[in-house]
Amino acid sequence: MAQYRSRPCSLDDSFEYIECAATKGSNSSPTTPDRTNSRTPPLTQEQFSKLLDAEGRLVDEHALRQAVFLGGVDPSIRKEVWQFLFGLYPCTSTGREREVLRLDNYVKYRELKSRWKTMLVVQSKPGASPLEQGLVAKYQQEVDEDLPSPDKLSYEDPGDRDPEGNSSTASPAQLVPALFTAQKNKTDLSESNLPFDITSPDVQQRMEFMKLQSQVYVNRQQLDMDQLRTDIRIIDKDVPRTDRDYEYFLGKNNPHLTQLREALITFAAFQTDIGYAQGMNDIMARFLVVFNSEVEAYWCFTKYMISVKNDFDEEGMVQKIDLVRKLLEQFDNSLISHLESHDLGDLLFCHRWLLLGFKREFNFDDSLRCFEILSSHHLELSSLEAANARRREQMKEFENQDGVLRTVDNLTLHYDYTFESFMCVALLIQCREGLLKCTDSAMVFQCINGLQIDLDDVLGKAESLFFQYCKRTVGDCFVLVDVPKSDHSKRRGAKH
Repeated sequence: MAQYRSRPCSLDDSFEYIECAATKGSNSSPTTPDRTNSRTPPLTQEQFSKLLDAEGRLVDEHALRQAVFLGGVDPSIRKEVWQFLFGLYPCTSTGREREVLRLDNYVKYRELKSRWKTMLVVQSKPGASPLEQGLVAKYQQEVDEDLPSPDKLSYEDPGDRDPEGNSSTASPAQLVPALFTAQKNKTDLSESNLPFDITSPDVQQRMEFMKLQSQVYVNRQQLDMDQLRTDIRIIDKDVPRTDRDYEYFLGKNNPHLTQLREALITFAAFQTDIGYAQGMNDIMARFLVVFNSEVEAYWCFTKYMISVKNDFDEEGMVQKIDLVRKLLEQFDNSLISHLESHDLGDLLFCHRWLLLGFKREFNFDDSLRCFEILSSHHLELSSLEAANARRREQMKEFENQDGVLRTVDNLTLHYDYTFESFMCVALLIQCREGLLKCTDSAMVFQCINGLQIDLDDVLGKAESLFFQYCKRTVGDCFVLVDVPKSDHSKRRGAKH
């Protein structure tokens, strides 16, 4: 029997967000962190080309991630950059190798879709309509009104045989490919994005071999059809309200909604350890808009979801929000104390920011830029930049204290604090004044809804908080050594 999953994104219907400012202890308004002014214009085609060798390999992944973090990506090359940024293709792959991988992804994806569609038909009652089978949703019916009639999808009767004993009626499994083909011309826009002619004999031969391999892979996968039907019902509630004010999904009977639906169902069917939860539709929509290809959007989304799957688990998201709370304590203890005094200290109103990468806080284009900047993972506490910042601070502290200080090997550094955690704190600090007036969750949501936020400004503040934290950990790691005054004087005299 299908089980509904308990998800953190089901805590409220809207996923909310915030901002504020602070220093430990005092209830007075803390000093707003200075911006680092390191933001740059978006990565251009010319700059990106310099990061590739003659055969199309990405030769400097670090430089790419740094450029993306500092300014995002020009929309004209976003598709090419995201292929590397989200691991759709290896950085060491050549352009020709990526064409082969793209074709393989295309063939495998079609087999994945064909499998769950076949199973829906096979396990449906005879005569069930495509809507009842789950092949289409209500918002697709006009688009798919000329699909084969369900009355023609008849099941084999033992008497329906010709004189030679051959069946004169197709089985549901045999009829699904015909239904799938009828839908393909309406909903699958991805073929036009392939860099080669799939009707050529050479490509067709390669596709047949890939198809055999894909069928072996797909048929080994076990599908939980009860859970899948449950997921489909939730997906069919979410898809029609996904970014409907954005041009790509605008209008009645938009075929991109069908692409979004089928990519999400395919994911839910074959990634059963993750399944489907509210919010995934918003993430998939980003990839679909950027790639304009159902196939590439699916594979990129799958790789991304595997890396963040804990965010869609209730325990994982609670832990992530708790990290934001602990970080806020270090920068604005009075604010978190105020929220805790009114039972708001769990900061659950922040989960939308973390779940969707601040998508609802900016217009769609800015949300894409924010998403790629966060996904660059250039500025993390485990990154080279953080290590260099701590090393510079250690040298400065040592020089300022005339060598009287020594370092401790184990820094009090929490690597679980991601850059998005610092961005959450920057937002909380930005709306601190309003939050200090809140005494219940309704007031909090009223405070944080409708905020006008400048993306570059928030990123700059988050970056400043990040480096402040690095400096603090360096200060914590120094221990004063008791040196006799005479020895200390001798050192200062020797120095001069």
